[in-house]
Amino acid sequence: MPQGLPAWAVTLDVYGPITVPNRFSFRQRKDFHFNDPLYSDIEVTKNGNVGITVTLTAFANEQVLARKAALYFCGQALDVLSLNLNLPIILTLTDTKSFSPKAESERRLLTEDELSDAFKTARLWLLTEPTFLRAVGWYRKGLYTEDAFDKFLSFFNSIETLSTKYNPNKQACEEKGSKCHIWETFKSVWGECQNWPIIPNQTTWIDDNYQTRTNIAHGIASIDINDVETVVEKIQTVKEVAYTLLCDWHTEKLQPRITDEVREKLL
Repeated sequence: MPQGLPAWAVTLDVYGPITVPNRFSFRQRKDFHFNDPLYSDIEVTKNGNVGITVTLTAFANEQVLARKAALYFCGQALDVLSLNLNLPIILTLTDTKSFSPKAESERRLLTEDELSDAFKTARLWLLTEPTFLRAVGWYRKGLYTEDAFDKFLSFFNSIETLSTKYNPNKQACEEKGSKCHIWETFKSVWGECQNWPIIPNQTTWIDDNYQTRTNIAHGIASIDINDVETVVEKIQTVKEVAYTLLCDWHTEKLQPRITDEVREKLL
């Protein structure tokens, strides 16, 4: 452990339509700023019909800092897991009792490999592709938040975050902003607009949804029932576009650069 930092066992409740058939235990390296390897012992158990419980090791001088470190570490793995499963997974930021988890009648049985691989992938992306990991995090938030405006904004942010970073034709978008980056990114992975999945031939889709995003983000959108319903009607499509973009970019375009230094930190 880092010299002088005590170890804490932090228990986190993870809610969603997931469970495990039995108790799992594994270790994952987590150091980022320290020179010496730092590992977290992770134990996963079922939490009735509301999700799973994750207990992991954190290192910090204070209890509150240990919890924050655990939330950060576990949250990134849950971002990856949520994308892999395309299911809403909620990690509460505090241990407050005001949150009422939903009892799930159908729960996805997770294997130890799925959970362990989520932690490993999150570490790989944190070290090599942090922007992609951030886009995946926005997608997870879109899955679990119940507020229509937050849901739309989260899904669109995942698209915008990925596109602004990875657009391979940035020179075509100088002084043109995010809409151009999204257009060029869609073209890069899917070809011309008539071939885009979910939204073929919808040449104004990016402009229309960017305007909705701007109205929400800047507080222009009202809470009038008609405005809310208009946003709600857009959510399923923007969700499907975001999910397809993340998955296709991951499988076809994402190329983490694993240097000797990164490889050593993955062990």
